[in-house]
Amino acid sequence: MDANNTSKPSMVAIGSGLVIGVLWLAMAGASLYSSFTGLARGRPDWWLAWLLVGLLLGAAGASAIVATFYHQFRIKAHHH
Repeated sequence: MDANNTSKPSMVAIGSGLVIGVLWLAMAGASLYSSFTGLARGRPDWWLAWLLVGLLLGAAGASAIVATFYHQFRIKAHHH
């Protein structure tokens, strides 16, 4: 492998990071939907549990997307 080629952003890594992040965000959306459905049906325990799951999945999805771009365009360019 060419040493100069390693500092370029990897489209496979970017695609993988984006797909994983979007899937986590989709799961977060489904969890939040379930959370507010439970709240509407008078289940505050259901609301709280799925709200926490949705918030954590949303944070994970957003972090995956941001970290993918940060690593590919900032860290990789400065350390290789």
